[in-house]
Amino acid sequence: MKTVFPASYRKALTALLSLAALGYLLYHTLAGGTLLSSNVYDTYALQAQNWLMGRVDVLDGASYSWLELAIFQGRYYVSFPPVPTLCSLPFVALLGMSPANLLMVVYTLISCAAVFQCIRHLGGSPYTCAFWALFFTFATNLTEVSRTGGVWNQAQALNLALCFSALWCLLSHRHNLCLILLALAVGCRPFSAVYLLAVGIYLLWQSKEKLRSTLLSLLPGISGVFFIAAAMMAYNAARFGNPLEFGHNYLPEFTQSEYGQFHFSYLLPNLLQLFRLPTLNQQLAVEFPLFNGFLFFLVNPVFVVWGIHLFQSRRQPGFSKALCFSLLPLLVVLLSICAHKTMGGWQFGARYTLDLLPAALAGVGFFQISQRSPRFWEGYLCAIGVIINVFGMAFMLMQELGL
Repeated sequence: MKTVFPASYRKALTALLSLAALGYLLYHTLAGGTLLSSNVYDTYALQAQNWLMGRVDVLDGASYSWLELAIFQGRYYVSFPPVPTLCSLPFVALLGMSPANLLMVVYTLISCAAVFQCIRHLGGSPYTCAFWALFFTFATNLTEVSRTGGVWNQAQALNLALCFSALWCLLSHRHNLCLILLALAVGCRPFSAVYLLAVGIYLLWQSKEKLRSTLLSLLPGISGVFFIAAAMMAYNAARFGNPLEFGHNYLPEFTQSEYGQFHFSYLLPNLLQLFRLPTLNQQLAVEFPLFNGFLFFLVNPVFVVWGIHLFQSRRQPGFSKALCFSLLPLLVVLLSICAHKTMGGWQFGARYTLDLLPAALAGVGFFQISQRSPRFWEGYLCAIGVIINVFGMAFMLMQELGL
């Protein structure tokens, strides 16, 4: 009888996740024992508290001056899409707080496991699965982002966990669940709607000769997508009178801006910021910008691998699919991000580019590289990603501690 999840894969995944969990335990020990702590920037816990009071606005919102709260008609509202609040809600209801830092670890481990399973379904060996799972999570900017549960970090980490899990569902033919997970991802990072649309088109493309039966089989997933979208739109309308407004347009930062939150004039300057190089000073210490990002493929070297394989696959049968369902979604999300006024503010690396990782992971399937062992140069780039982002964790902790 065929084993659903062979022991060799279980051992590899268990080893990878347990080592990562140990790393987080040690990091939070250095941070002062913060693994189970709440986070002062956890706006989702604040939103959950107000939901439990029957409010859609934030009680005494003016007192939370350090948070990004939208101001609309004299009331204060959480300005981020609400899905991460659903994860905080049980903790707030039972404990009166949310262990935001622990949730970040959970989201990241889910992402790691989901990538592992994606590569397994693509025919990878246990070692190959572990390698790409490591590369797409702990050798990316997600490592530094996952160290602390601020509102911005939670949105990105949960979004990745949902998108990677959706790709796992797609590869394992659980298409309805795939669509529902992507719809929930939109409630973390709205640009994930690009991936939802891409997957929908892909499913129809793959079964264009039996379109009617495919649509009928996808009816539960499509219904789930519309239900989730309707719920979020009703929530937005109840707060701002606009079903598409999550609240960011009413942040003081954007209401006081000449061009608002999104404008084409932001595009080129923000794109150029993603190519800023770190430098060495006279003492050979590395110096890099701490605001609005720097060289994105230095902290996310998996994009270098993705780009090289995209070029090499140009004469392969799957190249057209790689263009449509990997390159095109990546470019649309990247340009949309760069049309935003900021590129993430204070940070290590270029955390907004984490939103591009699902498109790059989709490319791995089209490039047919998962059936072989990783090349030396791929392993080298993966090691660079791990080292730089672990350094980022330590560096940002020292900044916060004033060391």
